[in-house]
Parts: sequence; C-alpha cells; structure tokens
Amino acid sequence: MKRASNSYRLQLIKEVAIRHERLTSGDPMVSYIQNLLDATPSNDKSPETNQRFSGCHFDESAGGWVSDNWNMK
Repeated sequence: MKRASNSYRLQLIKEVAIRHERLTSGDPMVSYIQNLLDATPSNDKSPETNQRFSGCHFDESAGGWVSDNWNMK
C-alpha cells in the first residue's frame, strides 16, 4: 500500500478536528450544518459525471466526454 503524503495526512487530521469542534461547539446551527454536510453524499470519485461542457456531457459508460449532438442508431 502506498504511503500517504504528509500534506494529505495533515489535511485529514484538520478535517477530523474541525468536524469534532463543530459537533461539540454547543451551537445548534453549527451542529445542524455539520449534520447536513455529513448527510450529503460526496461524489469525489468522478466530478465530471454531473457536468456539461460546451455541447458535451460526460458518459462513464463511453469512457469520457460525448457530444450532445451525437445520435445513436
């Protein structure tokens, strides 16, 4: 297994610390927003899947960007 870089590990530690701080702050709005962030599914694996670009769309089954004008027969 490849060892994670120092900056990546530091980023993970910071995110966990911020999340813990938000949940234990006692502020109901901060806790509510953190719960919303936790409930939101993240699609960081493929950010292109929901984007459109200059008459094209990303089609994972095709393996990349496909023209919106291309007709399948």
